[in-house]
Parts: sequence; C-alpha cells; structure tokens
Amino acid sequence: MLNRPMTDPRDQAVHAALRDAALLFAIVADELRASYRGARREVYRETLAAYVADLGGVLEETPDRNLVARVHGRAIAIRFD
Repeated sequence: MLNRPMTDPRDQAVHAALRDAALLFAIVADELRASYRGARREVYRETLAAYVADLGGVLEETPDRNLVARVHGRAIAIRFD
C-alpha cells in the first residue's frame, strides 16, 4: 500500500461513508455535515446505509436529498451543504 491520496471517486465515497458512520455513533448532536463532496454520492449513500444497518440503524433519504440516520431512538440529520 502506498501512502498517497485516493484518486478513484468510488474509493473516496466508500472511505467517507465509513468515516461518517463511525462519527454518527460518536456524536451527541442531532446533525452531521457529510464529509463527502464528490460526484459519486450514490456510492456514499449506499455504503453509509450498509454501515448504519450493521450498527443497528437505518438510513433514509429526505425530500431535499439529505439523509437521516435513525439509530436507537435517535434521528441524526446528515447534511451535504
């Protein structure tokens, strides 16, 4: 493994989703700013949904194309702005 930034958009989306899934369960706030800003938002969303499900939650898309993670009675908004 080389120590250089990822250049593949899919890899960037997967990496950002993993990082944000970990943050979702570490924060007490009710909102998170998504760390992914790339073109493969669907990969980010699908990957984040899988990680959230593995942790016992569900990820939903809102009408304004943001996301909500519902976990253990909590709802955490995920914003892309």
